[in-house]
Amino acid sequence: MGSGVSFIPIILIGAARSGTKLLRDTIALHSQIEKVPYDINYIWRLGNEAIPHDELPPDNATPEVIRKIHKGILHYRKTQAPLLIEKTVSNSLRPTFTNRVFPNAYYIHLIRDGRDVVESSLRQWLAPPNWHYIMKKASSYPINQAFGYALNYSITTIYKMLGFHDIKTSTWGPRYKGIDVDVKENDLVTVCSLQWRYSIEKSLHGLKKIGDDRVYTLRYEDFVVDPYGYLSQIASFIGVNQDDYLGADLSHISRENVGKGCSAVTSEQLNIMMSIITEPLQQLGYI
Repeated sequence: MGSGVSFIPIILIGAARSGTKLLRDTIALHSQIEKVPYDINYIWRLGNEAIPHDELPPDNATPEVIRKIHKGILHYRKTQAPLLIEKTVSNSLRPTFTNRVFPNAYYIHLIRDGRDVVESSLRQWLAPPNWHYIMKKASSYPINQAFGYALNYSITTIYKMLGFHDIKTSTWGPRYKGIDVDVKENDLVTVCSLQWRYSIEKSLHGLKKIGDDRVYTLRYEDFVVDPYGYLSQIASFIGVNQDDYLGADLSHISRENVGKGCSAVTSEQLNIMMSIITEPLQQLGYI
C-alpha cells in the first residue's frame, strides 16, 4: 500500500453520537484486529488544515497527503495484527476522500435513529471537558505532525475549562460546510439536526460509490439487541474467524438508550428537529 502500511484498514463510518466508539471497541476484541483508540480527525486533516470544514473531496488526497495520513495512523499501531479498525466521526462527511487514502479498506457503516443522535449531541455540545479522556489522548498525540491542530484544540479546551466557552463561537463534532454560520444564527437543536442529516447524506452517497463488496451497514438498534450475531456477520465480512468473539464479555452492551431522543427533549425542540431530519429518517425506515 505504500508508506510502510502493511495492515488492512477497517474504517467505521457513523455520525457523531451514533455508538461508533462502542462498536469500534467491541469489534477490536478480536485477536486479529487492533484499534486506533481515539478519533483522529487531526490525522485525516493533514495537508488540508486550511480548509474550514471536514467535507474533503477525493482530489484533496494527493500523494503527499496520503503519505502523511498513512504515517500518522501508523503512529497508533502497536501490534502486528493484520487489521486495524479506526473511527473518526468526521469521516462520515468524506468517505470518498478516505477511500482515496485507503483504497483497499473495509467499511462498516453504523446508522442510528437521528432523534436519539440529536438529543445525545445536544448534551455533548454543552458538556464540560472530559479531562481523563483528554489527557489519555494527549499522551499519544503526534504533536510534530499536527502542531496547528493541537494548538487550536488546546486553546478551545482551556477557554471551555475557564467558563468562556460559547457555542456561538466554537463547534463540536463533524464540521459540515456552513456550520460556523449556522452556529451563530440558529439554535443548537437546529445545528445538531443539520449535523446528523449531513453526516447521513454524505455517508450514504459516498459509500454507494465504494460498492457493496467493501461496505457493511448495520443499525445501532439492531446491534445492541444481538451483538454476538452481528459480530459474527462482521467477522465473515472482513474474513476473520468469528469464533474469536464467542467468549467475549458483552454485558456492557445495553439497549437502554434506544428511543430516548423523543422523551428527553421538549416538544418545541422535537418539532425543530423533525422539520430537518424527517426525510432521512423516512429514507432509513425509522418512520
